Amino acid sequence: MSPTITEIDPVTLHRTFEAMERHGGSFCAALARAWFKADPANKRRIESAFTHLLADFGPASRYYSTHA
Repeated sequence: MSPTITEIDPVTLHRTFEAMERHGGSFCAALARAWFKADPANKRRIESAFTHLLADFGPASRYYSTHA
């Protein structure tokens, strides 16, 4: 069972959206940039609406990096 959005720590979310911006297509990159600029409530909306992308670019993906 995969973790829910509320169980993903902020550093992991940040790195996931960095991976989306760096390795995703134009939509993923734009979505990641929107997430970086969003207030906390809108970040949660993006996270909830695009859970499949969080899985695609999250820690289990080849795109995810723990390096800054």
